[in-house]
Amino acid sequence: MKILSLHFKNLNSLAGEWTIDLTHPAYASDGIFAITGPTGAGKSTILDAICLALYGSTPRLDKITTANEIMSRQTGECFSEVVFETPAGRFRCHWSQQRARKRVDGRLQDARHEISNADTGKVLHAKLKDVAAEVESVTGMDFTRFTRTMLLAQGGFAAFLQASPKERSPILEQITGTRIYSDISIRVHERNRAEQARLDELKAETSAIAILDAAQERDIGQSIEAKTKEETDLANASSITAKAIAWLAALDGLAKELDELAGQAGELDKTREAFKPEAEQLARALKAASLEGAFATLRATRAQQRNDHEALTKQESALPALETDAQATAEASRQADDDAHKAKGALEAEKPVIAQIRSLDQRLADQKEALREGEAACRRDAARLAADEQAMMAEEARRVGMAEELARVEAYCIEHRPDEWLVANLAGVEEQVNGLIAKQREIVRKAQAVQDAQAASRKATEALDAWTAEAEKLKREQARAAAQLQREKEALAPLLENRLLREYRADKDALLREKALLAQIAKLEDLRAKLEDGKPCPLCGAEAHPYAAGNVPAADEVDRKITALDERIEKAEEHEAAIRKCEAAESKARSQQADAEKHEALAAGEKKTAERAVAEADASLRELRDELATRRQSLFEKLQPLSVAEDVDADFATLLETLRERLRQWQSRLGEQARLGKALAALDAAIREIAGALEVQRASLEDKRTKLEEARREIAETSDRRKNIYGDKDPVAEERRLSQAIADAEGRQEEARDRHGQIQRQWHLAKDRIDSLKTAIAGRESELGRLETEFAAARASAGFADESSFLAARLDPGEREALTARANELERRLTELKARRDDREKRLQSEQARRLTDETLEVLQPRFERGEAALKSLRDELADLRTRLRQNDEARKRLKGKQAAIEAQERECGRWARLHELIGSADGTKFRNFAQGLTFEMMIGHANRQLRKMSDRYLLVLDETEPLELDVVDNYQAGATRSTKNLSGGESFIVSLALALGLSHMSSRNVRVDSLFLDEGFGTLDDEALDMALETLAGLRQDGKLIGVISHVLALKERIATQIQVTPVSGGRSRIAGPGCQGVA
Repeated sequence: MKILSLHFKNLNSLAGEWTIDLTHPAYASDGIFAITGPTGAGKSTILDAICLALYGSTPRLDKITTANEIMSRQTGECFSEVVFETPAGRFRCHWSQQRARKRVDGRLQDARHEISNADTGKVLHAKLKDVAAEVESVTGMDFTRFTRTMLLAQGGFAAFLQASPKERSPILEQITGTRIYSDISIRVHERNRAEQARLDELKAETSAIAILDAAQERDIGQSIEAKTKEETDLANASSITAKAIAWLAALDGLAKELDELAGQAGELDKTREAFKPEAEQLARALKAASLEGAFATLRATRAQQRNDHEALTKQESALPALETDAQATAEASRQADDDAHKAKGALEAEKPVIAQIRSLDQRLADQKEALREGEAACRRDAARLAADEQAMMAEEARRVGMAEELARVEAYCIEHRPDEWLVANLAGVEEQVNGLIAKQREIVRKAQAVQDAQAASRKATEALDAWTAEAEKLKREQARAAAQLQREKEALAPLLENRLLREYRADKDALLREKALLAQIAKLEDLRAKLEDGKPCPLCGAEAHPYAAGNVPAADEVDRKITALDERIEKAEEHEAAIRKCEAAESKARSQQADAEKHEALAAGEKKTAERAVAEADASLRELRDELATRRQSLFEKLQPLSVAEDVDADFATLLETLRERLRQWQSRLGEQARLGKALAALDAAIREIAGALEVQRASLEDKRTKLEEARREIAETSDRRKNIYGDKDPVAEERRLSQAIADAEGRQEEARDRHGQIQRQWHLAKDRIDSLKTAIAGRESELGRLETEFAAARASAGFADESSFLAARLDPGEREALTARANELERRLTELKARRDDREKRLQSEQARRLTDETLEVLQPRFERGEAALKSLRDELADLRTRLRQNDEARKRLKGKQAAIEAQERECGRWARLHELIGSADGTKFRNFAQGLTFEMMIGHANRQLRKMSDRYLLVLDETEPLELDVVDNYQAGATRSTKNLSGGESFIVSLALALGLSHMSSRNVRVDSLFLDEGFGTLDDEALDMALETLAGLRQDGKLIGVISHVLALKERIATQIQVTPVSGGRSRIAGPGCQGVA
């Protein structure tokens, strides 16, 4: 990064607008320039302007507060603009702040900050946060790193030299671009941990998978085959029984339905008998309904004839009154015409007088309005005068209060002078405190991790104890099952007498066949009696006759043998069933015991892992607490100038906020002191201005009051003249009254005419209506007679003797429809009931013909329920057995997949473990420190080359135990190694300067340092060291670097030809002169 030009306005003592062009040939030829001037002239303000334009902050003030301590006094705006160049291009950064309307006493507005492309002028960002991020992106430095590597301000020159390794690390990381190594180290650590966790998870999942052995699978298969056949037999028998039960239930249901239908038929007959009177009424009503049309026409004609007779009588009686009204309205119309003519004449006679009075009234109104305005103006002037007098007294009182407040502020500044130390050092304190807060948070997280690890250890111990107890319990159960199995086998052995159960079953079958044969032989008694030894049998031809008469064995002996075999077989089967049950229990117990032992081994491993995690977390927690204590002690030693006592239990966030508040208070009081001084001077000027204005206002008020008296006399004269002519009458009201009289007369005239016309029209309408009614009545008489005759004939044919009997038979439509619906519903129910009865009788005959069983439902139902229960139990057993086989197949597949996954994961874990051993760490320090150690060693080499030019005594070396720690080799003390913290002021300056120059030689993709600004520090050097330092700095011009130096040292000013001179003028202001420096008018 290289600074090309600086443009600023109204910053501290450098009031006005200034530009400094650092591309001027004088700077390029020498490569080094000095900024000179007396103390307080504004030399450091030039460096502040660079920081302000880039970061909106300065090394001395950090952030610009709402008081804006950097703006020149008695000015309304300030700004700073810098043009710089980086590998990313040329950029212009502009920071500004102003007061409202740029007035000196205006309210301070929010600061503005923007960054743009210096070549195209395109604005890249205009928001404060976005600008800060963009500046850091294109320069590779934030504010802290900029002030430690490129602009070394007062009090911070040796900051990089004295910084701890952890404080140097982020600076080196950004300047040399080694952040990627931290990311790689962290990612390797996280990946190694993730891969190991995945391996542990796979092993835990594998140990939890249990499978059956071959014998267990074979036994389950045989059980399924036998039970499937048994299920088929049971299902067939249950289906036959269910069909018989359903047949019996259907017969019973049909018989019940027929009984119910018979009952419903009886109820329906009763209902139909009760409805007969209403049915007869419905028949009469339907006949009357057929005459409704003719009767309605007749009735309407009768009503019309009656209404016309009534209307004719009414119209004939009203006609004489209408004739009398017509005569009266004609006379009223003539009288209204005369009244309207008289009213118009009165108005014409009065018009000249009304016009004269209106003119006088207008003049009088204008005079009164002018009088009111004058009186209002006098009142306003008097009120303004009184207010200004009050303001005068208030300003004088405010001046007294402001002077007292200024005295209090000045006393505060004297009392809290130590807080000024925070202006230059709070940034460093904030960095330390933030580090402490971060360390405290890390301790809290680590303590929580310890608690979590302890909880995990306890949980693992509890799990191990539980699985150990479970394993012992299952071992005992397996032993009991094995003992019971042995007892059952021992009981079965003497019962079978070293034979198999199927042999006894074969013996039984042979005896049963023998018994059947004996029974057959017994049936052939007559034929056996005829057999003779030596003669062939007539049936089989055999000559030997073992079953001849007398040779047949006794049947009772065979039955006894069969009974004995049955008892033996039944007992053996019972023992074999018990043996199978014991074998299943023993197999189940053995499997559960194996599962428990696997879980026990897994829990033991988890317990060891948890205990190891607890130990590691405890050790890490102790290290963090020790480091926190060391940092806390360092912080409180640094805060000794502020009289802050060391507190072990201090809340660092509160402490930092307290320090910030003290700095804000200090800066606020300084700004308040300046503001009060300026406001006091402005207040004195305002008081003098108010006093002069008061004298002018009093003279103006007296003149206006004199003019008011003259206006009052003119108004009195005009009023008297008007009264003599017209008295107190209102011309407008008089004119309105006469006009209203005309309007009223014309209204009455129009009303009389309208009334007369209306009466005339009513009379003619009445005459026409009478004639029309007479004609209609005469024409309707013949029609009415015809309708009467036709209705009488139709009524007689329908069976009604007279009109009254017809009217009695009529029903309203709703009642008639209800009766019709009831009749139809009864017919529908009768038809439906008959159809249902016929259907049920046919279905009953059909079912009886099927004859599925002769047994009763009471016999079949229990048999069916027993069969269903046995079938359900058998199917449940089959489902369990098939589920066990399916689950075993799935477990075997899962186990195979898990074992393959474990082998692949072990290879992956080994690869990442080897990489983690080399470069992995949780915080990224292992690989980052290695890379930074190499880059730091290169930087030390550059620094030592510069250091040799300035002194042959010291060389910088890396500490053997800490890669980023610095020591010096003292060649004047036989090459002894010393800490950099033991160097004197001059030695620290020389070494710090060498380090700064070494940093400037280092670059990465993000950072290149081509400009270097040094503020003070040369006063600690002797003449020889000073010459060597300046020669070294001047020699950097061949690398294209530009060095700016601020110092009071006279020898330095004499040795540097190119200078920017800051010269005080008057009123605390200064001016700038030098190559490329120019004031803007």
